[in-house]
Amino acid sequence: MKDRFFLYFSALLWLLMAIGFSDNWLFDVGQESNSQPKFLIHAFFSFSWFTLLVAQSGLVRTGNTAIHMRLGPVAMAAYICMTITIWYLFLESFLDRGDPTILIKPVELLSIVLVGTGFMNRRRNAGRHREYLVFGSFCLIGPALDRTAYHLFGPEQMNIPALIMYLVLFGMFVAATKKFRWYMVLWIIFMIYNLFPILVSGNS
Repeated sequence: MKDRFFLYFSALLWLLMAIGFSDNWLFDVGQESNSQPKFLIHAFFSFSWFTLLVAQSGLVRTGNTAIHMRLGPVAMAAYICMTITIWYLFLESFLDRGDPTILIKPVELLSIVLVGTGFMNRRRNAGRHREYLVFGSFCLIGPALDRTAYHLFGPEQMNIPALIMYLVLFGMFVAATKKFRWYMVLWIIFMIYNLFPILVSGNS
């Protein structure tokens, strides 16, 4: 049952990435980011990681564990490269704006901890391995989910639908694992931190 859930959940994350960034890869809307190497490199490794996440979940689901194990280091290499490009973009934005809060990214740091720990547990604890990797990937879905809500509901109406989608995905994960784990508590705390500027601006 859990193997099926992780496969479907990984596919849902991939779909959000595809929809959210459809204006980059599917439609030509004249964005500068469509031709800038830093974004193209980041997009390549992000697409590779989320695609491999689905493929790896599918291999486990179908019992092809030998191929799954051999493909694991390749997937981790894609994750590491994706993470480097993410933090490069954060650093570049910080240097451009001079705002140190740009570098305070607790959800992204939680992703690194979970995916790294999950990979190290790939032989000792298969359940923790898949759980940490998939939730660690969920921690990075924010930009794609926000952009999906933007495409579907527009800039003025996107916040509430985006929050609902976050909570639905989170609730699905809690229901599937049947436990409220430490990293889920941290995710809630970190998401409140991320949402605080929006809440404050909405009340001002």
